[in-house]
Amino acid sequence: MPLPSDFRAIASTLAAAAALLFSAGAHAQALTLTFDALSAPSGTLAAGVQLQHTSNTHFVVSGAGYLVEPAPAGKFLAYYGLSNQSETLSLAPGTSGTFALLSLDLAGMLGDGGGTLTDQLSIQITGTKLYGGMVSTSQPLALTPGRFTHYDSSYFAGFTGLTSVQFSGIGFNYARYVGVDNIALNISPVPEPETYVLLLVGLGLVLAAPRAQARGPQRP
Repeated sequence: MPLPSDFRAIASTLAAAAALLFSAGAHAQALTLTFDALSAPSGTLAAGVQLQHTSNTHFVVSGAGYLVEPAPAGKFLAYYGLSNQSETLSLAPGTSGTFALLSLDLAGMLGDGGGTLTDQLSIQITGTKLYGGMVSTSQPLALTPGRFTHYDSSYFAGFTGLTSVQFSGIGFNYARYVGVDNIALNISPVPEPETYVLLLVGLGLVLAAPRAQARGPQRP
């Protein structure tokens, strides 16, 4: 006995709706975080991204006095680089999603930033993944005194599916500040659990329909 057309239509509609919700939720957003519009490193940045600090020694500054002249225009994040200090970049609470770290710029700060042109310092960047596990850069990232160095995606293999990224201290008990700018991310929303349930139910009904139709009516 053929299955009612209404049953087949409902099953197909459920599967199609779930597939649309899933594809919509999987849409990624690329953005580059800068600090030009901020007066202080607090609150939420673009696309629900926020910074967390281990102390109050962090600022949003321009390059004058901290970088080699002529300093680049705009502002950047500066944080204290003692070994027990760090900055953490994460999605704000209530934001459903993960992100990939693609690239960023790092500098060692001069003058009031505590650094000198002879410094040979570096930091480590570590990411925390949504479903557990950590990923770290394969080598420390050098801080060029007074200048920003661009670190591209080749330094961040595996930095995907993240909920947070931590920028470490320099590992030495020196009064040095680290400059961070132009953090390129790819943010991917995580579909809600109800979307997966709807998708599974719809697909299950669609797959069960031909089997039930092939068996035909049951004899008493």
